[in-house]
Amino acid sequence: MTVNMVKGERPQVGEALVNHEEKLFPDHKAKEGEKALFLIHSVPYEGSVAGINMLTAIRCQRKGYDVSVLFYGPASGIPVYRGFPNVGDDVYGAGIQLYPNLVSKLMSEGITVYCCRFSAASLCGVRETDFLEGVKGIHPTDILDIVIEHHRAGAMLFSTWTV
Repeated sequence: MTVNMVKGERPQVGEALVNHEEKLFPDHKAKEGEKALFLIHSVPYEGSVAGINMLTAIRCQRKGYDVSVLFYGPASGIPVYRGFPNVGDDVYGAGIQLYPNLVSKLMSEGITVYCCRFSAASLCGVRETDFLEGVKGIHPTDILDIVIEHHRAGAMLFSTWTV
């Protein structure tokens, strides 16, 4: 069997692999009063989806949107204190504190962060006192109501599920 090889020079550190200069769409900003809601239902540290959603939430906030983020289902294990051997420690470098640091960044940017009390307790064994300071616990029936509230306000809704 013959394998065709792609020929070319190896990329060098600092060299662009793609055209990152060309932007096809205008840099939109929020209009007065516009909102965005991020619903994150994701297994903590299983893939990049929750992290990308948190970074996108920050970007929306910086564009002027009134942003809220809701962690529910297995994602209720994201906005919590963690560490080893002690809370806040990161024995392996930047890994263990990645999500708590992103959640803290959300709140420092003015984003409202909610977490479902039901899934936190029943799925993750997490108490409300384990939520990072500033995270607001909500009743599980509030999940539908926050979606309705944002829908009625014409908000952008980002809903991510990973299981």
